[in-house]
Amino acid sequence: MAPQEVMGEAILSLEMEAVFLVDAEGLELAGVNRGFTRALGYSSDEAARITLGELWAGEGDALVAILEAVGREGEHTFGVSALRHREGRAVSLVGRVSKSHASGRALYCFVAHEPTADERAEQAEQLRRRVLTEGAFEALGITLNGQIVDGNDRFEELLRAPLAELKGRSVLDFVPREYHAEMVERLKRGATDPWDHELVLADGARIPVEAQAKAVTVDGHTVRVTALRNISQRKRMEEEVRRALRMESIGRLAGGVAHDFNNLLTVILSVVKVMGEAPRTPTDASDLEQISVAAERAAQLTSHLLAFARKQITEPKVIDVNSVVSGIDKLLRRLIGEHIVLRTVCESGLGAVRMDPTQVEQIVMNLAVNARDAMPGGGVLTIETTNVELGADYAATHPEVIPGEYVMIGVSDTGSGMDAPTLARVFEPFFTTKEQGRGSGLGLATCYGIVKQAAGSIWAYSEPGRGTTFKVYLPRVRQALSMPEVKRVVVSPAGHETLLLVEDDELVRRIAARILTSHGYQVIVAGDGEEGIRRFEELGGKIDALITDVVLPKVSAKELVAELKRRKSDLKVLYTSGYTENTVVHQGVVDADVNFLAKPYLPADLTRAVRAVLDKK
Repeated sequence: MAPQEVMGEAILSLEMEAVFLVDAEGLELAGVNRGFTRALGYSSDEAARITLGELWAGEGDALVAILEAVGREGEHTFGVSALRHREGRAVSLVGRVSKSHASGRALYCFVAHEPTADERAEQAEQLRRRVLTEGAFEALGITLNGQIVDGNDRFEELLRAPLAELKGRSVLDFVPREYHAEMVERLKRGATDPWDHELVLADGARIPVEAQAKAVTVDGHTVRVTALRNISQRKRMEEEVRRALRMESIGRLAGGVAHDFNNLLTVILSVVKVMGEAPRTPTDASDLEQISVAAERAAQLTSHLLAFARKQITEPKVIDVNSVVSGIDKLLRRLIGEHIVLRTVCESGLGAVRMDPTQVEQIVMNLAVNARDAMPGGGVLTIETTNVELGADYAATHPEVIPGEYVMIGVSDTGSGMDAPTLARVFEPFFTTKEQGRGSGLGLATCYGIVKQAAGSIWAYSEPGRGTTFKVYLPRVRQALSMPEVKRVVVSPAGHETLLLVEDDELVRRIAARILTSHGYQVIVAGDGEEGIRRFEELGGKIDALITDVVLPKVSAKELVAELKRRKSDLKVLYTSGYTENTVVHQGVVDADVNFLAKPYLPADLTRAVRAVLDKK
């Protein structure tokens, strides 16, 4: 009998260890010994009808890893692994596998046995170590005397280098110089509290990390185990929140200033118009005209501030953004000049948005002007519209975004672009990179305020020399488009009716009374809500209309109107205000049943509004 045959018989007769051969090509079982049958219950004939994949009861990835290791090394020892018994239960075995050739084909030879108590304990310890190191979410690095001696997979991934290249290097090699003193001090005192700092990666990049370390004694040596977590996203989120809070505080300040300034502008503009109607010398007329132009420019600035502060009064409608964009196409082409190519890419079937159409025009025009100024030598301006859905993942990295369906307006240019510090401040009012006299710094701030007031969001993406893209997201609505309104023109603003004017700003009260009196009305004035009620009682309720500022001391406009209507149910009311945080205007939208005149107004605006209210059925 040949030696090989004797060896084959000997192996087949073994019962202490399970031996089975597997065809390397199709993974069918090619032979088993008695130990295999005893351990797993399959006879030789039954085993010949199954594959290694059917026999393996553990994770498929683990089997693939074992076979790959055998392919690399020729032999591999595997720990406790589960094989499927003939009766269906899992049987734990440990052993080794090698690769050989016989009869012209490649075979895997498995030799396995049931694990001893020591082997089970070792396997459990290995599993525990692997879970605590390779399964950890944080990068874990181990240092001895300030030098790296070990680390897990996350550690290699974080530092972007294999562990073999990291071992033996000082931890200071991976910390920016400005942190060295603090790092040395923390190592000396064995600090264990979390520490935010920057890490220099193997490729030279820098990232913010949170580090927390602890001293551990191993084989008589004190090593330091440090958990590192990349906090780049957290830092970005914190910066976004800080930016949002900064913009909110600036907005509150701008809104308050604009509110007070609107009253002053109402007086200035009205007095100039009244004075201009009387005979004047050419010099006087010229002076009044200059005052008027300056005041109107101030009114425009105030309007921008109110837009940024999200306190601009609007008339929202359900509109098609594509129609708005196409409606200003010719104006845009004249605005940007012939040296810039304008491309519009509008998605068909675009959803509707609820917004004041003039504000959509204002957004597109402001962004187009900004793009034009970034391309003095020419370029391409692209305006696109599309339906998008912003999910929770997007909202998680953009704290001001509410998940949902939106219409996106994108405005992109091929201009000079912006660096990160500029990009961070681009929506702040009065911040501009343009030279003196070329811009107020309110264009993008206005866009920001308009979009936020519409419950949308606006984001800028830019790099120096690579152009800029602004993306505006406006909430999509499932409503029919609004029909164009036909406004009735009031031919004669004059009248003879009795009006009760309640206005707490004395200058505004005086000029408004003067304007209305000059147009034939009988005007009774009051400086607050309480005085307004007294004047009403003195007249026995014989007034035709109430004109009241929305924000009043003592008794609010809402309470005033309620009290007067209790006594005269058909009383007509005209509200005036330059501010939107009040009882008749909510987030810039006037209540549907309210007659409203926004400040600052001109004399003609006031008289037309009063006449319209009086004539309203």
